[in-house]
Amino acid sequence: MSRVYVLAADKELSGLEPLSYYRQAVEELGYPMRPFRYELLLENKEGDLEYLRHRLEKDFSPGEVVELWSVWLSGDVNKRCPPRFRGRLADFDMEALEQLLSAEEICFDITI
Repeated sequence: MSRVYVLAADKELSGLEPLSYYRQAVEELGYPMRPFRYELLLENKEGDLEYLRHRLEKDFSPGEVVELWSVWLSGDVNKRCPPRFRGRLADFDMEALEQLLSAEEICFDITI
């Protein structure tokens, strides 16, 4: 069983590695993710939050939406889609990062 943090977007991003090792397992879940998927390595640190916010502000224009997923890859493909929360990047703070990292499965739809 593995936990994976995924950034899903509507466009390709430079400088981030596309989800590859876990791609098939993530696809088998059948969750409605945006087509371009990147694995994120995140910890509950202020530096990770700053890095994530910087990347999103750099790579996306105001009004664009990205998804941040936390998923468990357990081989169970009959799971229900995790809860989704919507918000603005300006409101994505340490508390939101902690929620992403500690929830069993969750998705944040973030508007830049």
